[in-house]
Amino acid sequence: MRVLQSGSPMLEKLRSVLGVDQSMKRARSGANGHPAQKLHLGSGSIRLEGWLNIDIDAPQADLKLDLRNPLPCADNSVRFVFSEHFIEHITRPEAVRLLRECWRVLAPGGVLRLSTPSLQCIVAKYLERNLTEWGDLWRPATACQLLNEGLRSWGHQFVYDADELRGVLAEAGFVAMQWVGWRQSRHPELNNLEQRPYHQELIAEATK
Repeated sequence: MRVLQSGSPMLEKLRSVLGVDQSMKRARSGANGHPAQKLHLGSGSIRLEGWLNIDIDAPQADLKLDLRNPLPCADNSVRFVFSEHFIEHITRPEAVRLLRECWRVLAPGGVLRLSTPSLQCIVAKYLERNLTEWGDLWRPATACQLLNEGLRSWGHQFVYDADELRGVLAEAGFVAMQWVGWRQSRHPELNNLEQRPYHQELIAEATK
């Protein structure tokens, strides 16, 4: 397979044809022509007003982007980044690269808010043989299926416990982080953001 190098004429032509350059310009300027100060990563079907909603293929997204690639934002240009139930869908090395990008684009004092399923919760429900924790959203047939589906279904690549999530944030450069409650934050912009029902997710806010 031939890999196109950045800056090659063929790659630049493809970027032009596919509209990549226009998408990047829109990301840099924000959804309404102003600097993009709030990024919603892996937005899926959820569109947050006042945020730049980024997803690889969701029709509701403002910007179509594979988040394994660099974010199209200048250094120190973003105030807030929010991502719910996305980081578990990429590998751990890919997550570290994405979090480093978040650290890069955040302005000093900027905040990243992450929500992701808890490995500890999944294992606890397996040991308890609790098959009803997630209600109609997910009702595995057996405890064994609960554990396997929790780790492998829906495109999950790597599911975190608290220590591991703290570790990848530190690898990415975040030294100040705290665990926060569902839909709760001392930052008004980060209040009431989670859209999924709460099932003991890990929710962290990390400050640059």
